Amino acid sequence: MNRIQILGIFLNLIVYLIMIFPIIIISLKKEFYKSKKHFIFALILSFIIEIILSIILYTFSENIFSLFSSTSGIVNYAVYTSKILFVSSSLYGLKILIPSYLFHKKMQKKSATLILLKIAVTCILIFAGYNIFNTKGIFYAFPASDLIFCIIYSIVFIRDNF
Repeated sequence: MNRIQILGIFLNLIVYLIMIFPIIIISLKKEFYKSKKHFIFALILSFIIEIILSIILYTFSENIFSLFSSTSGIVNYAVYTSKILFVSSSLYGLKILIPSYLFHKKMQKKSATLILLKIAVTCILIFAGYNIFNTKGIFYAFPASDLIFCIIYSIVFIRDNF
């Protein structure tokens, strides 16, 4: 990877942190974990917020990345990689709130196991993706892992709560 690619990925990291910040705020509010109804509301709220942020990112991605860099190569690479990395951005609420919900419901071992398993699967997908598709495989590993684990998180949540 060259300097432009690394800086483009760094810009994606900045935008990622901006996109998950509202979900982190929601996950810190303890009243969302008091009942299933409140938690479902938090999931719906986070989904709506992330859909809006995703639409803004996809519509104005060049303008957003231009705020952080004036170098066209960096911005173009950041825009290109953001289209891959943020495919699953509307699912951020699930991947943050469900492990947090399990943690608040005294299921710390299950929550920790799921999070560590997600990290392990992401690493495996990164290595496999790199060997098959080179650097594109690294980028595809993150949304693939997110989609796999959103399904797993949903199954665990439904099985334990309904």
